[in-house]
Order: sequence, then C-alpha cells, then structure tokens
Amino acid sequence: MQVKLSDIALITMGQSPKSSAYNNNGDGLPFLQGRTTFGDKYPYFDTWTTEWNKEAKANDILFTVRAPVGDINIATRRIAIGRGIASIRPVKVDTKYLYYLLQANRTNFLFSSAGTIFDSINKDALESTQFNIHSNEDQLHIVNTISILLLKSL
Repeated sequence: MQVKLSDIALITMGQSPKSSAYNNNGDGLPFLQGRTTFGDKYPYFDTWTTEWNKEAKANDILFTVRAPVGDINIATRRIAIGRGIASIRPVKVDTKYLYYLLQANRTNFLFSSAGTIFDSINKDALESTQFNIHSNEDQLHIVNTISILLLKSL
C-alpha cells in the first residue's frame, strides 16, 4: 500500500539551542547537530546541552536533513536534536522496518526529480515522501530476514 511518511510516522525537525548551552562534560541531554557522531546504526555523543528546543526519544529514527541528506541512525535514549537532524517516530509501522525502508530508499532523498543532489530537505518534502508499505506480518518477516542476513555477514 502506498503511503506518505507522515501517515506512518511523526516527524520532528531539530532546532539548535544557543551555543552557550553546549558542553562536553555530560551536563543535560546528549546533543546531535548532524551526522558527525553517527555510528553504523546508533550514535555516540561528544556534546551535551543544558537547554534544548527539540528532542528525540529512544528508538526514534534520526535522519540527516542537511548535507548530506539521508544518513540514518536510531536513538538509544532521549536526546536533543539540532537543525541538521529530524526525528522520525514510527506510529503505524515497526521501527526496524522503517529504518530498513528508509535505508533502502535513501536515493529518493538524495536526488530531486531533475537529478540534482539535495543539500537539504524540509519537513514538507520529508513528510510527503511516499513508500510502499507491507502488511504487519510481512514487516516482521522482512525485519527478521534482514537481521539473520546481517548476523551471517559478521
């Protein structure tokens, strides 16, 4: 079934706190401005903030919205997000399924219809991106199959 991302997930665009609230000694919430501390699947943190405007919760998908567009990680805890990150919280699909779906469709976010590379993507464009979504049973099967294949590749 073809659906817009906004039909299956809540999207929060990040907003940067004032730089005077940043620290590297662990005070406040961990803070991500972009993909600098993205890992293979989960981020690590080197910056915290004592004041924040937007946040992601554990298991939200973290999606870069500025150069480069489309890098993806999953939040392991509540974090503050800056303007280079959007938080995508699945509400009608499995989190890992949406993570893999976004990974598989990354090129949709990288190129416009004219073939030029996006330097950034706004909330409207992100929300209106369309995907073919599988049934809940098929989502679980897909996630399990990918997980098994990833384990075998280690």
